Amino acid sequence: MAKVKLADYLFKRISDAGVETTFGIPGDFILPFYAAQERFGLKTAVMTHEPSVGYAADGYARLKGLGVALVTYGAGGLNMVNPVGLAYAEESPVLVISGGPETRFRQQKPQLHHCVKSFETQRNVFAEVTEAQTILTDPSSAQVEVDRVVDTVLKVSRPGYIEIPRDMVNHEIITSEKAPPSVEGTAQALEEALAEILHRLNSAERPVLFVGAQTRRFKLVDKVVALAESLNIPVVTAILGKASFPETHQNFIGTYFGQFANPGVREYVESSDCIFCLGVVLTEMETGGYTAKLDPARLIQATASEVTVGYHSYTGLDLSTLVAELSARTASKLTPTKRFTIPKIDPEDTSAAKERKELTVLAMIEELNQFISERHIVVSDVGDCLYAGLSLKTNAFIAPGYYSSMGFGVPAAIGAQLADKNRRPIVLVGDGGFQMTGMEISTAVKLGLNPIVIVFNNATYAMLRFVDQQREYYKLPRWDYVTIARAVGAQGAQAFTRSDFQSALKEAEKSNELYLIDAMLPEEDISPTLKRLTDHFGKKVKAAIS
Repeated sequence: MAKVKLADYLFKRISDAGVETTFGIPGDFILPFYAAQERFGLKTAVMTHEPSVGYAADGYARLKGLGVALVTYGAGGLNMVNPVGLAYAEESPVLVISGGPETRFRQQKPQLHHCVKSFETQRNVFAEVTEAQTILTDPSSAQVEVDRVVDTVLKVSRPGYIEIPRDMVNHEIITSEKAPPSVEGTAQALEEALAEILHRLNSAERPVLFVGAQTRRFKLVDKVVALAESLNIPVVTAILGKASFPETHQNFIGTYFGQFANPGVREYVESSDCIFCLGVVLTEMETGGYTAKLDPARLIQATASEVTVGYHSYTGLDLSTLVAELSARTASKLTPTKRFTIPKIDPEDTSAAKERKELTVLAMIEELNQFISERHIVVSDVGDCLYAGLSLKTNAFIAPGYYSSMGFGVPAAIGAQLADKNRRPIVLVGDGGFQMTGMEISTAVKLGLNPIVIVFNNATYAMLRFVDQQREYYKLPRWDYVTIARAVGAQGAQAFTRSDFQSALKEAEKSNELYLIDAMLPEEDISPTLKRLTDHFGKKVKAAIS
């Protein structure tokens, strides 16, 4: 038993989880908590707008295992609901800590500034986009409540919400040692699932391992690599799970995205006699708008919530334990397992791009594939930057591939570089996404960070335009992005041709500062992946419009 200030206990839990930097914007209801954080020794990366706070905390969380956002009540907290919704949908462990009105005011009518309907309104809103929530109004239960929310975020890799009234920040609470977590008795179910999975793999002639984002969320990448190597099984990744398996690995054959994937990858996956989905949630985006042709009878699906082998389901199994056991058993001589052959998948034909003099999306991807190294992490926004980015060969890639919220790229790169200081972010962002949150480049400069920001400048919401048709409301102004970068203390260059783009990449690599490349693209140019996708969805949209 010990006495400790409530804020200090919360910061200790955050620090023990590996967090070195939080993200936020100061506001009156959270100011005492900021002061307590400074006293504790943690720092906040102060952003320009709350949505960016959420995206940055998300980018940090995807690499570090926990991201923390500190915001004021009402105007701050409610401004961050969309990024937290993204984190929930994509299983990213973001903890939102909001200040709140003093406990003594909560017996009155909610007529304080930043209040909406009731003192529970903000908590109720966040209940829809977080896995666990609490308002710390009772000192006697404060430790239990903090532990419940933080433990839930870490266990299920989804956001949590803690609201701390101003007069509770420095309130002393009595703390005690936490009880060890209970272990569910699922040993028999685990053995049966393992036996059935191994039997399916040993009976297969043309299997494929389909790897998703949960393997990265739950820190299972090394074990999945060991599993793939012991079986010598071909590996594809999902759109959200891109780079959840190292793409420079000899077993990696591509990203599967239903009918929008590389045709060779699509044919191999859909003709496989054993498709082992590991950490993949088969959402609309992961299946390419439900165009994936995956026979349930040939599927093994292992996720954090359940394991399904064909039509047999096992609930309550721990994904980490399952992967560890599979990896160990397939590597052991005591468990005979078959080894397979890696097919050769031809890359898509890019000869047409090489014949054009002006800069194209395909040319940019080809140049980036020559440029990217282990020193880089690719952070993508939404739109053609994401769909073109699926053709990049990289071992580090994060993007909002399922929820698809514009504005993620630049702020998430700030979180990513603070989480992994050994990698330099390459940010792929459309001009629409940049015009939402791109001014966070000023925050990156302030923090001494040096991402390479590549703006896909085609003066249009390209994906919407190609799904529908050219309309006035899809047009975007061509900002002078290089001048903007220089105005906030960064460097940059415009690229009109492939040669310009090559030169800009070389200059960016030599620079130790943030470097922005304004890639001037023709309005009609899009990647082959986006072309296949918009052709498919365009039929549905046009039918609805007509």
